Amino acid sequence: MLDLEEDMAAVFYGPDFATTFTRQRPLVADVDVVLIFGVVDEEALDGRAMAATRKVQMPATQDVRADDVLVAKEAIPLLGIAVGARFRVLDNPQRVNDGAEMEALLGSVSA
Repeated sequence: MLDLEEDMAAVFYGPDFATTFTRQRPLVADVDVVLIFGVVDEEALDGRAMAATRKVQMPATQDVRADDVLVAKEAIPLLGIAVGARFRVLDNPQRVNDGAEMEALLGSVSA
C-alpha cells in the first residue's frame, strides 16, 4: 500500500534533490526542515525584465510559515548558497500538486 508521506520523503525529499534547513521562529524551538531550494526566472516590470526569484518546495507536512527564517545546514554550490545562508519566508506557503506539497517565496535576511 502507498504511504504518501514516506514515499514522498524517500523519493523526492531525499539527499539527491532536497537540502536540510533549520527553521527559526520567534519564541519557538528551532527545527530542521527538508526543502527543495530553487531559483526561478520570472517576468517583471510588465514583461520588460526578467528577475530571479528564490523559492522552496516542501511536503505539506512541514511547518513553515510567513516570516520564518530558514538557515542552510548544507551548501548548495550550484546555486551559490553557503552553509549558514539565511532566507526569510515572504508569505505563507501555497499548496501545489494536489495539496501534497507547498511552495514559498524567499527573501534575504539582513544581519
